[in-house]
Amino acid sequence: MQLRLAFKKMGMIKFISHLDTIRVFTRAIQRAEIPVLWSAGFNPHQKLSIAQPLSVGMESEFEVLDLEVEDDYDIGVLKEAINRELPEGLEVTDVTKDFDPTSVFERIRKTEYRLFFPSKFYPEASVLKDVVEEAMKREEILVGRRKKHKKKRIIVQEDIKPGILSMRWAEEEDGVALYAVLQAGGYGNLRPDRFLKGVFETSDIDIDYIQIRRMKSWDGENREVQL
Repeated sequence: MQLRLAFKKMGMIKFISHLDTIRVFTRAIQRAEIPVLWSAGFNPHQKLSIAQPLSVGMESEFEVLDLEVEDDYDIGVLKEAINRELPEGLEVTDVTKDFDPTSVFERIRKTEYRLFFPSKFYPEASVLKDVVEEAMKREEILVGRRKKHKKKRIIVQEDIKPGILSMRWAEEEDGVALYAVLQAGGYGNLRPDRFLKGVFETSDIDIDYIQIRRMKSWDGENREVQL
């Protein structure tokens, strides 16, 4: 039986890698004694995958994990069973066996990110807004990307401005947040770190202390992507 799970990744656990996140779930499933199916071959592993790799240091409100278990397993107890074994910061929020078989990555066209500027490290909101507004006035917002050319790796400048779809600011406790909707998915993907680099590169704003959180995504028909 194939299942799809939604989970959050928040707090200090954001500093573990994508592969380590898979390992954490693998061990939690074993400890919870969930009858997961295993692959065949010389190096068997749980039939488990996470749709969108999340960059180290980034939080997320909605991540998707696909899992295959024995057909007679009661999925009603799965969420609580896994959550008991997961470390702080990882939490399964939903489980279903009725889902769109199309991969989540293929469905996504845009994603909203919360970019939080703690007041401890950053100037008042008006200064930040002015920097962003000035950047958006430029005809192009260029960011370097390493690409392989023949046997060499070269840096090419790419215009990220078309991938910036919308932005809004919000005053929040201990700082200000910029909610940016960026192009995402297999048809073009603008990572939030590249967005920040392009927008703030010509300013004296240090982007290292900005806290990034993936909030939600939409498909090509502007519907929020769910399980």
